Amino acid sequence: MVRELCAVCVCVLGLGLAGCPGGGGSGGAAAGKAGGEGAAAGSGEVVARVGDVTITLAEFEDQLNQQNPLIRARYNSLEQKKKLLDSLVEREAMVLEARRLGLEQDPDMQRGYKKILARHLVNTEFNGKVVKDLDVPEAELQKYYDENRERYNAPEKVRLYLIFLEAPAADAAKRKAAKAKAAELHTKLKAAPTDRRLFLELAREQSADKLTSQVGGDTNFKTHDQLVELYGAPVADAGFALKAANDLASVLETDKGLFLLRQAGRQAALDLPLEKVKGQIRTTLFAKARGDAYKAWVDGVKTKSGVQVFDEVLSKAKVDTAGAPGGGLAAPPRELPRPGKPEALKVPAGAIVPAPGGPGAEEPAPAKAP
Repeated sequence: MVRELCAVCVCVLGLGLAGCPGGGGSGGAAAGKAGGEGAAAGSGEVVARVGDVTITLAEFEDQLNQQNPLIRARYNSLEQKKKLLDSLVEREAMVLEARRLGLEQDPDMQRGYKKILARHLVNTEFNGKVVKDLDVPEAELQKYYDENRERYNAPEKVRLYLIFLEAPAADAAKRKAAKAKAAELHTKLKAAPTDRRLFLELAREQSADKLTSQVGGDTNFKTHDQLVELYGAPVADAGFALKAANDLASVLETDKGLFLLRQAGRQAALDLPLEKVKGQIRTTLFAKARGDAYKAWVDGVKTKSGVQVFDEVLSKAKVDTAGAPGGGLAAPPRELPRPGKPEALKVPAGAIVPAPGGPGAEEPAPAKAP
């Protein structure tokens, strides 16, 4: 029962940090202690009272106007306003009941409060202040573009499937047998132009090309120069001459043997100037700057706090593996909140929610050619 109530209290506190040690909000310790002092200080007329805690008109309007604009439009009638006020009254009543039961000191409550407070610190001090000052200079964008130019500028590529029958020109007998086998295979493939599986099986069984035979003859996407380097100019020329997927080339003879080539795809040349990918690069560099800034900010917080870790004591910690598969931990330990990895707990209304793209965020894929 205590744990259930604590969970409720944590959710309640997440809406406004009400009732937490040092917390604020309409249901915070200060409001509960002062009662009518808030109204006397000019916070507005009182619209409801729960015990010695007041909810003023200004506080109600603040809660109301934090709603999504579409939802906010529903509160024009008194009836709808009462529904929102009822939820605020319910929250305050729950906080008072939690205090009466002494749940503020419950260990589960304290752990939940610490998580909420840590998240609120990240939102207000890091996301709300440090991140706002981050910027990516134009020079950094140009530098990144220059260092990664191959991502934005690349020649045309073609993807081939090939079968290579080794038959040196000097070996007449082997050459003759290879020609017969190549003609046989070509006839089978030409009769089934869209049967990809057939080509894969024949390549695995017949091809002597060590680079591709085990993957069904797939060369993956290659530039003309790359194909020349791997197989010679005749293969590169024949491969690039195939116009559409599944096009099959005539049997190609080279000094080393015979090739059967099938086109599987083509990538247009990529030529993206900096102006077209500047936004993408800025996102990438901003994510890195944000991650670096977060680490530096956390290090500063730790330094101010005077952190000490005692490994000799830590090594004595016993892990209860009962019920865990394979004797391991039932679930990985949760880390403290960090940008891009928000805890599944509510944060105070109006807090800045960290956007994706914190430390560890993946770099966006390069833009496609228009």
